[in-house]
Amino acid sequence: MTKDNEEIRRDAWQKTLEGLTGEHEGDVVTIEVEDLDLGDQFAAEQIPFSYIEYDPHDDAVSVGVGGLDGRYPVLLRHVVEHPQNVFIHHSEEGPVTVEVRSPDGTVTLITLQGRLELPA
Repeated sequence: MTKDNEEIRRDAWQKTLEGLTGEHEGDVVTIEVEDLDLGDQFAAEQIPFSYIEYDPHDDAVSVGVGGLDGRYPVLLRHVVEHPQNVFIHHSEEGPVTVEVRSPDGTVTLITLQGRLELPA
């Protein structure tokens, strides 16, 4: 896909994020918003991941969480309008973080991590 911590070219956002959706089906997601005025806020924490996409028509990155089972029956969306940069950070421990930077300096971190298996 990409090298670790590499900025994704704008013309590759749609395809790259679509690929992440397929690769991380069944994972959980944490969405953290780092705002210069409000500080760090969690928009979602350890919620089942549905999708991440870039819509070039609306110029927005959207992340869908929940909506997959009875525990999380409602699909919630987090949208970053008019993103300026998209980075993908891979770690050796397994989580993948998508960093989306907004024109106002806000940074949204979308961390995808496999669900922990319960012992049998």
